Amino acid sequence: MAHAGQQLHAQPHPYTPPHPHAHPPADPSVQAQSAHQAALIARNRIERRWIGIVTAVVVPGVLAHRILRPSHRIGRPDRLMGNLNRVRAWLGLTIVLAVFLRALYKESSHPTGTSTKPRGLQIFSELVSALVRRMVLLPLYGIVGILLIGCLMVMLARPEMRGPTLRQLIHPVRAVGLFMVVPVLGTALAWGTRKGAGLGSNTNTLRTDGTTVQLALSWVSMVTALWVFGFAIVAIWQVAQHLFSAADGHPMLPALMAMWLAWTFTCTDLFLKTDNMLFAGSDIVPDNLKAVVGIGGSAIITALSVWEIRRLGRWNGITWRSGPWGMRTPSRP
Repeated sequence: MAHAGQQLHAQPHPYTPPHPHAHPPADPSVQAQSAHQAALIARNRIERRWIGIVTAVVVPGVLAHRILRPSHRIGRPDRLMGNLNRVRAWLGLTIVLAVFLRALYKESSHPTGTSTKPRGLQIFSELVSALVRRMVLLPLYGIVGILLIGCLMVMLARPEMRGPTLRQLIHPVRAVGLFMVVPVLGTALAWGTRKGAGLGSNTNTLRTDGTTVQLALSWVSMVTALWVFGFAIVAIWQVAQHLFSAADGHPMLPALMAMWLAWTFTCTDLFLKTDNMLFAGSDIVPDNLKAVVGIGGSAIITALSVWEIRRLGRWNGITWRSGPWGMRTPSRP
């Protein structure tokens, strides 16, 4: 996918004609040296792959980066589009985490409804609670958005492009699945080791007595919980910037998903009043502040996304009808 100012190079033909003249036989020593170099390259590739796997398991941010960042299977955006995506990511992150604003407020029994600020651990617990809720809502809203937008793309695409369009959408769907599975497995491991350590509902993080196994399990539980928290922080940023690897599904999908997530979270915070654990406390922040942050940010994201979609159609011929790849060469405005 080339963007403004870039031309798509023609792909080489997959079959090359045989050389009319036979090559002279190679020197055996040269062949042995080439085979040795090939073996070293293969071994180095295997070592790098294993180092990458171990690093992803130990460092949660690396794992979030690997599973949520697009591989640019269709094309790589130019510098202007990259800067636009970063601006849109910060705006989207502000909307997605706008629920953090409620950590600055708490319900007051005063008849005038005056809000006061909590302190210390209360603020931290509010932030962690908001982060967990957003980690639950992000994949739910994400998978619904990808399915709805994907179905619309497949239906509006030309008949010969519906199959390729549908196959490409498997990449963002897989990213959403990994986004859900990794924290669930980590939380299950932390909870299981905590139960094994005999802590249960105890508020203590580590055991100070008990058997060696219980002490070790309490440490495993604490480290796993910190790992999941670190993964959540980096994963939310990756989702805000890359929107579940949406660019691997369709070039228009990042812009459409940005609008979808921005408005769904804004409507959730503005209109949903419930005691459900996922949304509890959403009515603490004053409505005028939520309206400025939510509606204003969503409107800006919508304007940027509409401009991006128009630019893709003008320079690459990527439209609802064209499928993911558009035209081979960009058109001039």
